[in-house]
Amino acid sequence: MDLLENIDSIGQSLQAPLRYTIATTAMASSNKPALIPLVVSHGQRVLSEEDFLDFVSTTRESLLKMVATIGAPRVINATAALMDSVPQSTADMLPKHSGRSKDEYIYSDIRSRGESLWRSVYSRQADKLEQKIGNWYPDLIEVIKTDLYGRLLSDCRILDAKSTELCTIAALVPIDVPAQLKSHVLGADRLGASQNEIDAAHAIAQLIYSFSE
Repeated sequence: MDLLENIDSIGQSLQAPLRYTIATTAMASSNKPALIPLVVSHGQRVLSEEDFLDFVSTTRESLLKMVATIGAPRVINATAALMDSVPQSTADMLPKHSGRSKDEYIYSDIRSRGESLWRSVYSRQADKLEQKIGNWYPDLIEVIKTDLYGRLLSDCRILDAKSTELCTIAALVPIDVPAQLKSHVLGADRLGASQNEIDAAHAIAQLIYSFSE
């Protein structure tokens, strides 16, 4: 059984476009961008044209949202691997300009949106965690809540909150941060992911991380 067959087998509880977005996110986090064209090729074979376009769109968004989690260099390399292997006909259907206008970002609104997602993910631990990080460095919690949670993670125009948390799980598995992984497993549950979906995202990421190219 090859890699993509394994991904399909262990990811059956996930809708196919999201399954491949999660897999690609794990490949980016594992620093294995060379595997991404395999996902693109497989997606072309098994997805409808509409679902394939959705896969490409949501995968670009997932990679962007993970920029603070796995680092800009890995996100850039993964995005390049994705878009260099996508047919031009599909690329032509994607937006040519950023949907994130500077005019739409009012600091207080973005921070409020980040605060809302922060509390949805961390629930009763939200205040305690905020205080702990703020005591370490006040600017760190401000940037996390406003820029990461407010501007990036809570923007659900392309990738919804539940799917974002599942992609976050896939990004965290390869970088070996058990405390953060546990928090986002709980966060995915709080945002509506089933246990089967959470287990599948985790298993796909573990498979990719352990895979020898």
